[in-house]
Amino acid sequence: MTTRPTPTGRAPEAGPVGPVAPVGPVTRLTPVGVPRADRARRRRPPRRIAAVAAGLGLAGSILLTGCVAGGADETSGAPASCAPTPGVTSGAVSFGALYPDTGSGSPLSRAFRAGIDARLGVVNAAGGVEGRQVRYDWRDDESTSDGALRGARLLVDRDQVFAIVGTSGIAAEAVSYLAERGVPTIGQDLTASGDNAFGYSNVLGGQLGNSVFGVFARAHGATRAVLLRTDQIPASGQIDERIGHSLRAGSVEVVDTIDWTPTGFDLNAAAARVRAANADMITGVVPPQALADVATAARQAGATVKVVMVPIGYDPGLLDRRPQGLAGSFFLVDFVPFEAGTPAHKRYLDAMSRYAPQIERREQTTGLVGWMTADLFLRGLAEAGPCPTRAGYIAALRKVADYDADGLLPRPVDLAVKSSPTACVSVVRVSPAADAFQVQMPMALCGEALS
Repeated sequence: MTTRPTPTGRAPEAGPVGPVAPVGPVTRLTPVGVPRADRARRRRPPRRIAAVAAGLGLAGSILLTGCVAGGADETSGAPASCAPTPGVTSGAVSFGALYPDTGSGSPLSRAFRAGIDARLGVVNAAGGVEGRQVRYDWRDDESTSDGALRGARLLVDRDQVFAIVGTSGIAAEAVSYLAERGVPTIGQDLTASGDNAFGYSNVLGGQLGNSVFGVFARAHGATRAVLLRTDQIPASGQIDERIGHSLRAGSVEVVDTIDWTPTGFDLNAAAARVRAANADMITGVVPPQALADVATAARQAGATVKVVMVPIGYDPGLLDRRPQGLAGSFFLVDFVPFEAGTPAHKRYLDAMSRYAPQIERREQTTGLVGWMTADLFLRGLAEAGPCPTRAGYIAALRKVADYDADGLLPRPVDLAVKSSPTACVSVVRVSPAADAFQVQMPMALCGEALS
């Protein structure tokens, strides 16, 4: 067993590791439970994913903390016909996972990494990509710009990884460094700068945002909105500007902006401002409970608040304590929510049970984000063919015009277009008892890029 290095002072997470099943002939039956994107790529030589003798029913590699038992000789280079490439050997491809394991963003890291483990568990049990097992090293970005740059340099310069897979908030310094080195970088933001950077969501990206927020607000009768923002979320102000632009494009006037703080916030004063502005909508990038608290106080003060729109923060666990203040609130989600219960969700949940059993609750947004981000990386690897290079990977993935995360996105996205004109979300509403999210129809609500 070879174990990839972990950040100083941190022990790998424990998990069962089974032997890697031998790669079988490509005429084997498709393993049960392999996502349809993998099955499709297996039927498209030479970029197929090789099968294993008995598929997911046999013990496969479980990629926890970058460990793989058995497998190909790691000391060997790429096949003689392939040019030497960082992170690529004849039997494996290694990428770097960069995410906040300490600091303000650390609560997200455990489920995010579990989602990566689950997605890689599935592909490796099916034989890997072009016969190579896929594994990763990881670094803590410490929830800071300096930490992100330091982690990126360690992964690329010392660990010699092929690509970087990270959460949505990779700091600008690290982004610039990865672009200069030509390292494929996979996150969530489709509009992230750099030809080397890829993502699947453009709802909150771009220069001026998208009309989808205004489309939603106007359809639900809103005419005057109050925005909440906070320094506790670094991108809050910037995203609020885009939301405000979207609302105004939908003929919804932004009548006030309130700064929210976790301590010392005057809820009664905020409620009075909502009432004085005659606002009928409250939204903004703050914790969902903060929106709910302001809306509740405003209604008690006599304001007529028709719409509480939560642009970020959807997670089934949010309703575990049945927070009554959130009842009736709308959440906009840039993927198909768990409540839709699609076959793609079942594949994800089954894989989480099999390959990430350390996660008590499988239905976590950050887990699904880890899964989709890893899936996007794998799509590029499959498109890059039997001799992947960083430049070839970037060029091949940039040509994909129909990426849908195996059915987990409301609509497919075109990776060739950084600022895709259309952005789609799913909408869920908190039930009156605040114990469930209810999927709103149509499943995909779409808007256009604003100019």
